[in-house]
Amino acid sequence: LLARINNKFDEEVSEFDVVIWVVVSKDLQYKGIQDQILRRLRADQELEKETEEKKAYSIENILRRKKFILLLDDLWSAVDLNKIGVPRPTQENGSKIVFTTRKKEVCRHMRADDELKIDCLSTNEAWELFQNVVGEAPLKKDSEILTLAKKISEKCH
Repeated sequence: LLARINNKFDEEVSEFDVVIWVVVSKDLQYKGIQDQILRRLRADQELEKETEEKKAYSIENILRRKKFILLLDDLWSAVDLNKIGVPRPTQENGSKIVFTTRKKEVCRHMRADDELKIDCLSTNEAWELFQNVVGEAPLKKDSEILTLAKKISEKCH
């Protein structure tokens, strides 16, 4: 979902100076998050070998001067934004942080302003979504592809 939102921001003129999409996943690693942010800020090469603390300082210095939206995808535990170097959004700076998680306690620990619960798709809805994203042509080429595609869509439900 956040990937699609990120792509939409990339396609259109945005009110934000920078849009940063970071896939976090179950194995939370601050260095990996920082590296993804720095790559999007185009500061990754100059800070590649720096410590986490130096990277956090640099990220904060860059983002303090920008109106940003940070999309944190697939959080399994709360993320310490200070440790990464991400300044807290305020009404004055207009920046935003959006995250996806499967765990309600992550929302609480991250002090989410708003929560949006998305229900799981039914098997049929998952299959329809899969077909819409992939398209019909690749699925009709080979019966083995169709079988694998159905197995994949079942895992999405």
